[in-house]
Amino acid sequence: YMGTLSECLFFSFCSLLFPAMGGGNQQKSAMARAKAIKDAKGGQAKSCLGDTNRAAKKCAVCMQTFANTAREPELKQHAESKHPKKTFDECFNA
Repeated sequence: YMGTLSECLFFSFCSLLFPAMGGGNQQKSAMARAKAIKDAKGGQAKSCLGDTNRAAKKCAVCMQTFANTAREPELKQHAESKHPKKTFDECFNA
């Protein structure tokens, strides 16, 4: 703004007190979704991707994790090759 010094100070002061309106529907929707996720979980809003690893299969001997889609033959191969003195049930509490 190119006016007198007092006008410049007045407009800059007003812009600090009353910032321009903003935040359309997209921003409001995103904030509402984040708040809903936070309220539903009872804490911080987190990504849904962290829940998939929780049910992963894990070897009880060496703590190696396997994908949820790992089938029994793959798990048996791990138990036989890595832990030949242990049984399959000792490795993976089936």
